[in-house]
Amino acid sequence: MFGSGVVKQVFLNFHYLTSMLELKTLKPPAGPPRQIAWAIEKLLSNRLWASAFLTITIIVVYWPVFNHQFQVQWDDQWVVINKYTSAGLHPENLWRVLTDFWGGQYAPVNELFYILIYTFVKYDPFWFHTACLAVHVINVLLVYHLFLKLLPRTTQFTASSVQRISLFTALLMAVHPFVVESVAWISASKNSLYTLFYLVALHAWLSYTKEFRFKYYLLTICWFFISFGAKEQAVTLPLGLLLLDYALDRNMLARRLWLEKIPFFLLSLIFGIITFYSQAANKEGILSDEPLYPFYQNIAFAGYAISEYFTKCLAPVNLSHFYPFPNAIGQPVPMRFWFYPVAVAFALVFLWINRNKKWITWSAAFFLVHIVIASNVIPLSRNAIVADRYVYLASIGIFFCMAYLLNNLFLQKTAYRKIIAGIAILYVLLLTVYAHNRSKVWYDSDTLKYDLRQLLNSKNVSSNEKK
Repeated sequence: MFGSGVVKQVFLNFHYLTSMLELKTLKPPAGPPRQIAWAIEKLLSNRLWASAFLTITIIVVYWPVFNHQFQVQWDDQWVVINKYTSAGLHPENLWRVLTDFWGGQYAPVNELFYILIYTFVKYDPFWFHTACLAVHVINVLLVYHLFLKLLPRTTQFTASSVQRISLFTALLMAVHPFVVESVAWISASKNSLYTLFYLVALHAWLSYTKEFRFKYYLLTICWFFISFGAKEQAVTLPLGLLLLDYALDRNMLARRLWLEKIPFFLLSLIFGIITFYSQAANKEGILSDEPLYPFYQNIAFAGYAISEYFTKCLAPVNLSHFYPFPNAIGQPVPMRFWFYPVAVAFALVFLWINRNKKWITWSAAFFLVHIVIASNVIPLSRNAIVADRYVYLASIGIFFCMAYLLNNLFLQKTAYRKIIAGIAILYVLLLTVYAHNRSKVWYDSDTLKYDLRQLLNSKNVSSNEKK
């Protein structure tokens, strides 16, 4: 009797926990368990408490990083621990940071980030990791509030749908294993830092399109400068602004809309030139004399990279800190890689045919705009065909799409709400556990190498079994 009673109560509680997602409960239900669920519902429908929930979730997921060390054999030894960081906030050093290329990169804002930390705590990895985690928390909250501001202005969503979609999108970013590299690896702070200022720029643009006040336009440009100063991938901002315009149903053929973007596109061009010269200063990139993969092979690599970034956003399996190119320069590309650009082409055709589905189109475009630049279409100075950190901003498009589709299912399939909610909860829990464990891999360079060896061994075993 006791066992059956527990099972019954668990079932009733689960039924209420799933039904509470409608955010329509007006008064506390009977029974302590349901009252707790009701309280949780009301807390998460409040923006402040939802933000606190996201923050606490991130801290729990990334708790291991507080004990992590520097990756002294994986870039931290020169990206973080270098002459610029050690020289501190002296005017001469700050001028060098703003004007020098370092290691084939131009990222003065990211270097200033390290200098500020070093000035107060020297080379203490705890504070470097804490600062990187704080940036991730801010980014997740910026994503949450971005959609809270954007979606109501489209008049296509109810208040409860806006809350569900915004919160679930941010939650996926908070706990997804694919973004762990950008958080747990200090040298990858460029990705989370440029994303922070990029998202602030998007917020500023939303304010501009609401009031059309010039100060918001200037603020967007300022944040664009700072975002690029953290990482070159920020050059995509003009396209990001156009995507916001599309989401807001602005007239995409209007002369004013395109005139507004001219300064941004000009800045993107200048920023792109600076990026190429920074790579050339290190004898890398398309302006150097170093041998490069031919363009037709880059098409195959790009198709593969886009496919990998997309599928790993949905199912983050076999994650690694290093994904080597399948062939050396001058060698043929394995035949299977030619399947990927064809698959991407079919996906693009499918999206075009279904372009009337506005938010699916917007999600896919957001993902593609921010991932294509890192997909090998343009030769970059790196030795990996894919890198987890490059998907940090682009993943928001996929996460939003998942949240949007989940909300649609929840509203349309009322008879299956418990099942839908249960699957969503299980999916998030699996991501959370995987991300927590994945963060441990980044403890130091030895654990990183061990993880790669384990992954290679498992692939070899699988390959041998197939034979």
